[in-house]
Amino acid sequence: MELWLALTLRDLGYLLYGGPLVAFAVLITLGQRIPGLAPEATVRTYRAWGPGLGLALGATILGALGARWIQHGAFSWSFAGTAAQLDVASWLALLALWVSNIKLEVWTLQPLRTLDPPSGITDPAAYRHATRSLARHLAVHAVLVVAVVVLARAAGSPALFGA
Repeated sequence: MELWLALTLRDLGYLLYGGPLVAFAVLITLGQRIPGLAPEATVRTYRAWGPGLGLALGATILGALGARWIQHGAFSWSFAGTAAQLDVASWLALLALWVSNIKLEVWTLQPLRTLDPPSGITDPAAYRHATRSLARHLAVHAVLVVAVVVLARAAGSPALFGA
């Protein structure tokens, strides 16, 4: 894999993952305050984006790991110096983002899937509670999305959004 291809795959994947995810975090969190926007419609739209978000995160990880391999010839990290420590922190934030994404897709969204079958919401109070849990998880997840980029830029790590 060529470096430009790996970096393009990484950047395009993160653009298609991070942007919508942060937007949905804001919309689902503030959805009840936006006139004419039904919270369940926003949650359903977010759920419909699920496969695309998963593919985009996969492209991000594949591109980032491919770029790391091309640039270093190995998957090794160093703690020598501040830049290297920030680089490790950015990769650990990406790992935390990936784990959080799995939890989000499997456990946080499951009650919403169960409470919103094709026939409509079965228990509105439970659905509101599950939506609040989703909003909290998405807020943490959005912070991780931003943290990955900020840490990588601070480290100057070319493989993970650096200079």
